[in-house]
Amino acid sequence: MKYVILAGGSGSRLWPMSRKNTPKQFINLVNDKTMLQNTVERVTKQDGEDIFVISNNDSKFIINDQISSLFKKFNEKNIIIEPCARNTAPAIAYGCLFFEENDIIAILSSDHHITNPSKFNEILTQAEEIARENYIVTLGIIPDSPRTGYGYIKKSDTTIKSGYKVEKFVEKPDLVTAEKYVKDGGFYWNAGIFIFKVSVLLNELKRLSPELFENLLKIKEKISNKKEILISDFERFKKISIDYAVMEKSDKICVIPSEFGWSDVGSFKSLYDILPKDDNNNVFNSSDILSIDTKNTFIMGTTRKIATIGLNDITIIDTPDALLVASSNSTEKVKNIVEILEKEEDEVIINQKTIYRPWGSYTILDEGPNYKVKQLYIRPEQSISLQYHHHRSENWTVASGIAEVTKGDEIITLKPSDTVFIPATVHHRLHNPSKVRFLKIIEVQTGEYLGEDDIIRIKDNYKRV
Repeated sequence: MKYVILAGGSGSRLWPMSRKNTPKQFINLVNDKTMLQNTVERVTKQDGEDIFVISNNDSKFIINDQISSLFKKFNEKNIIIEPCARNTAPAIAYGCLFFEENDIIAILSSDHHITNPSKFNEILTQAEEIARENYIVTLGIIPDSPRTGYGYIKKSDTTIKSGYKVEKFVEKPDLVTAEKYVKDGGFYWNAGIFIFKVSVLLNELKRLSPELFENLLKIKEKISNKKEILISDFERFKKISIDYAVMEKSDKICVIPSEFGWSDVGSFKSLYDILPKDDNNNVFNSSDILSIDTKNTFIMGTTRKIATIGLNDITIIDTPDALLVASSNSTEKVKNIVEILEKEEDEVIINQKTIYRPWGSYTILDEGPNYKVKQLYIRPEQSISLQYHHHRSENWTVASGIAEVTKGDEIITLKPSDTVFIPATVHHRLHNPSKVRFLKIIEVQTGEYLGEDDIIRIKDNYKRV
């Protein structure tokens, strides 16, 4: 069985911890690994060779970094790039083109939390057996409470090995209906986990979503002819979920009732629910949090000391450039804050202070009118692009490591405390020649415009020219 992880979401309900360029699947939320890393470790049996990830091009390098740091045999070619986001049905259908028709694949989300991975894998094995009999299998979570934020799956009385044929999928219910589902039994939360034979899913797409399938064939032909898949090719797909495209229409769906400690970590409330609590029912992610008479409160801090007095049922999320304070019962509305910030075109929804690039990362330390200070980390044997800027000059100081700097026609070697000035319009590049050590640089930008779009690339090792 191959494992295909969907990792293209934006995680807007976990802002400001999660941003568009570093969404929740790529950050540490429940332990010292990211959600993506936890997902991979949960299932792989072949040192990462059986793992595939579907995401966007901007996330390609962070995905490769995070998985290859765990599994050296992970192949960057196993990252399947969507030219643009069109919901789960086009993503999964497109992903199927990279497998053999008889392959069994499991579609997983990159942001689920599972407390009993051995039970989860046991059920996946059961699902694989059913999938080999030409069924599409979904895992239905046995509900422990009436939740209105999940869709539900109703099983029929027809058994198939350890599962049941599905009678129907149900939209997110109101509270009264959800309570009835839990009381009556036979209804399960839709976790969005699917296991199937590639040929079976493609045949169902052809039968139930012919327009999507026809466009898929056009893309398959371009792949066969080794032509680039363009955004315009992908935009022909209607935005549609796999539930609407196939699951709700097909008579080949089987559900396995499942209990393995599942959560989708879709909000700060759900994150609070799964994290360990102190004697006052608080969740604090840092020892730098001081509380007096505080109960039922969730605080995530990153850099500052945080002190609270007399709080109850409050969520505080503190990041270097944004602070969220909310009633814990209202954190689902974080997405409304994000919508407002989007309308205002506020960059605080896009980037963290630390931004990842294929060569490493940079952190914005300070900025103001006509200046910006960054800390750059260049990975071993990596380089930024050969580039220049129209509107800004840069001053580089080596904090640690050895830097090889291209400045115009010169190549300069710098050691710690050495500095070089790069005037605007001068071609330049920064390279870390070390095979093992990171290069740390303090960069001071000055100029009338300091936007990231004032980078004119001449040569680039990562195909960004």
